[in-house]
Amino acid sequence: MSTERKKIELSPRLRLGVGRGNPNKILKLAAIFCLTLAAILAANALRLVYQTGQTSTGDNPQVLGASDIKSSTPAANEPQIIEYKVAKGDTLFNISQKFNISWTTLAALNNLKSPFALKPGQSIKIPTN
Repeated sequence: MSTERKKIELSPRLRLGVGRGNPNKILKLAAIFCLTLAAILAANALRLVYQTGQTSTGDNPQVLGASDIKSSTPAANEPQIIEYKVAKGDTLFNISQKFNISWTTLAALNNLKSPFALKPGQSIKIPTN
């Protein structure tokens, strides 16, 4: 057996790694894709800005869901407030259970502070819905 090792000369194409693809070409394609996507998004944003700017109401900004017409009845999701007269023995917790609402919500709505003592005849606001 000989201890000599022969070096194998690789061709220039094999040294560059043929078959792995050209990394510069992949980076160029990725950059083109990103720039194209950015241009499409920017064009869409500009279209939306200018489209909403062409309203017939003049310079007033438009709010989705807003209406110039005042409804005589409150909206379904808008809570109605009723006044409740506190009776003797009523507590904030009992009233909250009666109207199916959190006692903390009642305290916050009526600006009640600890110890949350109620007096008979006192009016408190209670949201319904």
